[in-house]
Amino acid sequence: MRAVARLPPNRMAVSFYAVALLAATALGASISPSQVESSACGRVWVTVHSPTIRVTGASDLLDAIELNWDFNACSNVPTQIGLFDDRPLSWVSALAVYPVSSIEGHVVTNFSLGDVSLPAGWESGTGIRGPHCLWPWAGAGDSQILAHNCLKIQPTWMEDNAEKINRLRVGELAIPGTHNAGAWRFDTEISSVTRDSFVLCQDRSVWAQLVHGIRYFDFRIGYYDFYAKEEDRYWLNHNLIRVRPLVPLLREIRVFLDSTKEVVFLDAHHFPIGFYEQNGAPIRHVHEGLIRIVQNELGPHLALATQFSTGSGTRGPTVQSLVDADKRLLFSYVDNNIVLENSWLWPILPHLWANTNSPTELFAFLDRTIGTYPQPSARSPLYSAMAQTTPTVIDILFLRGSVRENADDVNRNVTARLTGKWRNQANIVSTDFFLGNDVIDVSIAISLERAGRL
Repeated sequence: MRAVARLPPNRMAVSFYAVALLAATALGASISPSQVESSACGRVWVTVHSPTIRVTGASDLLDAIELNWDFNACSNVPTQIGLFDDRPLSWVSALAVYPVSSIEGHVVTNFSLGDVSLPAGWESGTGIRGPHCLWPWAGAGDSQILAHNCLKIQPTWMEDNAEKINRLRVGELAIPGTHNAGAWRFDTEISSVTRDSFVLCQDRSVWAQLVHGIRYFDFRIGYYDFYAKEEDRYWLNHNLIRVRPLVPLLREIRVFLDSTKEVVFLDAHHFPIGFYEQNGAPIRHVHEGLIRIVQNELGPHLALATQFSTGSGTRGPTVQSLVDADKRLLFSYVDNNIVLENSWLWPILPHLWANTNSPTELFAFLDRTIGTYPQPSARSPLYSAMAQTTPTVIDILFLRGSVRENADDVNRNVTARLTGKWRNQANIVSTDFFLGNDVIDVSIAISLERAGRL
């Protein structure tokens, strides 16, 4: 059961204004990796609560800050954890302090993340390399603060750790990913809704996902022939629902690749509308149009399977080989027939999908299947654990729950599983509302750990 700590109403009202002012002064600060996270034992981290919190007699609380801890490695467990607006130096500067009564756990605060900009010049273009902190920090300890961490961006984590990580093959990496990556905000002529119960799966743009450290994107692409221009006909969908046009998002990826040395994995995972005849036959010109657009927008960075593929059952090219050739975008395609006709495409990337609305069933499935991958005969060197539950038709018809609530039921356990049971074999882990988990930081740590064993 979730422990939710509440602040007294008068402190909460003052803090929202204080945080807004203080955050504005801190967003551009550049922080070295050693300053971002430190701990004498165990670990603390900051996440964002995905569901809306209803507050009686007040406005709804959106994007509440969560403080998380795991002190299993500690002989003396810290007794308290606090929320700070800068690197924690003493408890006097805490915005709120909460008791720690368990070895691992979390607390949902009454502070909203707010409408923050990406720090260190990364809001809309290339910024300063390295990890950088947004305003929320966590600090834990007793009389002294013994552990701290912040909600951060990791725009260049591969480049920052290239000396080690580049020795890994792509199938040996731990890769943070997003499920339905393009379903983050409606951009259609009929809707501009920013929060939706069953369609939107993310709340950050593709650009922001890249800057935070996401490297795998699960795209569901629809085709609509009523648009005059070909490039306007391709959309990112959630099943049959149009969410955002595709081409602007490809251009965001292009800008990011142009200005970094990161490797990005783009997966055309599903074509829910417009790509197939009623009998299931592919509509060739629609597939050809998509492939042409991807080549036009991302061509200079495309790593061709014909050049870099290492054969069935292998773990793919090294990161270093992709960086040396400056071909750092792997494009997987879900239709085998189209791949056979366009051999530069990367083959179907296996998706470990439980197709259940039960978190218990989801984790039982992933615990079982991750242990059997990679398959010896797999054509793709990659595979993705789809770490989210799936609402049923009944859930949607009767508005039972939401994607945000489902993500909240899953995300903390995803962090724990990746830290523990999945640590040795997980490749891509794809989640909804990724700021609700710590998959990015844990994936970086696991990749470094695996590189250290080479």
